[in-house]
Amino acid sequence: MPDLYAKKCRCPYCLKDTETKRVLSRHIRTDHTDLDGLIHYQGPNVYFYEPVQCSHCRFIFHESFEKLRPDVRTVLETDILPILPVLPFAETERTLKQALHLYKFCLYIAQVTFQKDSIQAMLGVRISWMYRLLQDTTQEMLWAERTVQKYEKLYLEYTDAVRTGIPHDVLLLRISDLYATLGDTDNAKQWYSLIFQSKTVSDRIKKEAREHWEHYRETHAI
Repeated sequence: MPDLYAKKCRCPYCLKDTETKRVLSRHIRTDHTDLDGLIHYQGPNVYFYEPVQCSHCRFIFHESFEKLRPDVRTVLETDILPILPVLPFAETERTLKQALHLYKFCLYIAQVTFQKDSIQAMLGVRISWMYRLLQDTTQEMLWAERTVQKYEKLYLEYTDAVRTGIPHDVLLLRISDLYATLGDTDNAKQWYSLIFQSKTVSDRIKKEAREHWEHYRETHAI
């Protein structure tokens, strides 16, 4: 595994340091980026190595996970951790299908530990991307639809970037791009328009949104 290195991460459950693999920065080579943010890599895929399984307690997590509540810890100890499998590939080089497997476990754990909706939605996007790489369009669209619904719920309940876990203008762009990915022209147009008309959205996000909408218009019959 010459392109990978061992990185220490603190497990949110047992609070011990565990090692996981990451891609060496000098070996990260990007090819192109899809409209919804999926980066295609020429070499090792960085996304494959985001989920982590603790070597001490089997807890599966993403480094964006927040501190666990005491009641959640109790449920994990009694109902979840005893049935979590040890995934040997979590500590080695990973295939696309293995990465997908880890992401699904990671999302499940995010749900049962009440991680922020923004974290759960991010993992849902990653799962959708894994299916895209597998060229499984049906599952890709299914997960994109689930994720955009999660993001819309987040939009309706939005408070601020810290408590919600995502800047407001970035959230708008995520929703717009997901509807574009789904080929839902009416909703994509509606959400991109919110960005264009907003007085608070940053110039950077507005520029990205215009580029994405123009690309969508060029590739779809509108």
